[in-house]
Amino acid sequence: MSRIFQFNRRDCIGLACWLLVSLAIGLWSLPLMVGRELYQWRCYHLPRFEWEDVVRYAVVIIAGCVVRFLLTR
Repeated sequence: MSRIFQFNRRDCIGLACWLLVSLAIGLWSLPLMVGRELYQWRCYHLPRFEWEDVVRYAVVIIAGCVVRFLLTR
């Protein structure tokens, strides 16, 4: 649980990018993000799947979708 709240520069850039993507294409960005994380885990042979990144990015994507919904309403 503590890993979810630890941010580095790469995480902050990723959060900002996924926020912009969710503002642009909405909830379609959620399966794209999960697919990207799976691809990275398989392609780069990471020692474990990074669930904390999925949780962080999912929260930001959902927040972006809410903002998008409120702006287009």
